[in-house]
Amino acid sequence: MDLKLNIPFLRFCDDYLIFAKGRNQIEQILKNIINPVLSELNLSVNIPKSKSGKFHQDKVSFIGFEFYAGYFRIKPEKIEEFKKKIIKITHLTKKKPEQAIIKQLNNKILGFGHYYKFAQTKQIFEELDALIRARLRRYIQRNKDSKDKQMNLVLTNVALQSMGLKSLEEIYQKYSQENQCKFKKKKKIKIKTGKSIGNLAKLDLKEIEAKYGQKLILNQLKELTSLVKRLERRLSKLERKLVKDKVSK
Repeated sequence: MDLKLNIPFLRFCDDYLIFAKGRNQIEQILKNIINPVLSELNLSVNIPKSKSGKFHQDKVSFIGFEFYAGYFRIKPEKIEEFKKKIIKITHLTKKKPEQAIIKQLNNKILGFGHYYKFAQTKQIFEELDALIRARLRRYIQRNKDSKDKQMNLVLTNVALQSMGLKSLEEIYQKYSQENQCKFKKKKKIKIKTGKSIGNLAKLDLKEIEAKYGQKLILNQLKELTSLVKRLERRLSKLERKLVKDKVSK
């Protein structure tokens, strides 16, 4: 059986996201391609965890992200897992030095922040930063041999930053600014060539993101459509070959 088909899909470890025009195509791919290969490896599809729907309408969870109607967010379960890790690091029964705790927090902040930095995370990053700072202040106060009631006021955000604490919001802002710079460069090129840029200059960032997101989705759908058409032709050839082999036998 020829398995070299042009199938549009995304893969991460054992998670697959397969794109097709309809449920019938997915069932054909599953029956004629995926199941035969998995059976050779003594594996099977976990049906209860499988899900199908329209990518632009139904919520899709994949590699820790949620995709829904053009939105790109962090999966709620992953946010809760991150919170639990922060709470575990800053547990009051620990007697580690402040710098050791800050180093552990930074490892989690950098890993989580850079993994999810391209999603729509501004608000959740701000909330998580507030949680991290509150937990660190509480840890420092509890483990310091001091009766200074103004300790919490002294440990401002700037003070914690000077101690080396990283910030999820800083990661988001850094990459958000880089994207804005790229957009501005493209806009300048259009002005120089004399092409109209409409009212883009008057739009706020949210409107620009929305328009860019719509354009991106349309481009992706065009690419997926062309790939699906090729897949249909390949599957049609495969079906004809299977029928011919059965007749010859």
